[in-house]
Amino acid sequence: MESPSLVLLSNQEALQRAIDIVANNVANSSTNGFKREGIEFDTLLSQPAPDETIDFVVDRATYRDTSAGPINSTGNPLDLAIQGAGYFQIQTPQGIRYTRNGTFQLNAEGQIVDMAGDTVLDTSGQPITLPETTTEINISPDGYVTARVDSGVSLATIGQIGVVTFDSEQGMQQVGSGLYTTDQTPAPSTQGSIVQGALEQSNVEPVVEITQMIQIMRSYEQTVNLIGQENTRIDNALNTLAKTTA
Repeated sequence: MESPSLVLLSNQEALQRAIDIVANNVANSSTNGFKREGIEFDTLLSQPAPDETIDFVVDRATYRDTSAGPINSTGNPLDLAIQGAGYFQIQTPQGIRYTRNGTFQLNAEGQIVDMAGDTVLDTSGQPITLPETTTEINISPDGYVTARVDSGVSLATIGQIGVVTFDSEQGMQQVGSGLYTTDQTPAPSTQGSIVQGALEQSNVEPVVEITQMIQIMRSYEQTVNLIGQENTRIDNALNTLAKTTA
């Protein structure tokens, strides 16, 4: 295959990757705590011959926009938003995962869980269980869970929700449903605080993403047309060569 076709195919592949990322952003625009992703392109230089240099398009990296999404009040005492840096810890069947989606509830055992039924962990990595007689739940900015139990006058301290940070948020990998995984060791967050009765929305701006999608699709279509023109040029050249040598 000639160099122009290789360059066009590399561009097509990079644009397809960009389409997938933008589509995922749009699909998660209503997912609480979701962080939009972007893609960085780069040029890979190749010199197949001393007098020839080819610039290939490469997908250098996918990055995550870690800026905060808007925080909306819900009034639900188990809806929690993190203001500042940090992630909640969730115990899943696949291991501990991390999220900023604080849509929580109580399961039949009185444990605080996410919408998938996986337990929210405290600062020591254990589930937080509220007694059956709990009538009031309060969660402080530093994660302490207190509740009115057995019709008591004072609030009893039940536990402290763990909020952790990592050296590199870009090193965290999405695993779906607003969850992330990483090999990094978590550290207690010192710059994040919990807002009770509120949820952090996605930081995706759908109009911006759809506009970007249209631009990428136009570039993709142009690349497909150029590939078709290049294939036609090669076919014509081969046909001419065949007639000349016949």
